[in-house]
Amino acid sequence: MSMKRINEKYKVICCFEGKMDTLSCKELEKDFDQILSECKSDNMPLVFDLAGVDYIASSFLRLCGKAAQQIGVEKVSIANVTPQVKKVFKIAGLADVLTVS
Repeated sequence: MSMKRINEKYKVICCFEGKMDTLSCKELEKDFDQILSECKSDNMPLVFDLAGVDYIASSFLRLCGKAAQQIGVEKVSIANVTPQVKKVFKIAGLADVLTVS
C-alpha cells in the first residue's frame, strides 16, 4: 500500500497502489488529512487515482466521503477504477454521488 501525491496546476492527484484495507487507510490518514486541508484552503479539486488498486475496504470509502464533505462533492473524483472496485463504489452508493471512472 502506498500513496503518491502529485500537485498539478489546477488539481491535486493522489495515486494509490496496493490494497486499501482498514490498516492501510489508518496509516495514510494523517497525510491524507493534510492534503484535504490544503485542497480546501487552496480551493483545489482532488483526484483519487486507483490504477494500482484492486481492493478497497469501507475505511477507504470513508476517506472518499470525508474528502467530499470537506472540499465538496463536485471537487472530488475517482479515476482509473477497476470493474471490481467500481462495483464496491456502486454498492455503497458513492458512484451516484462522486465521479467514478
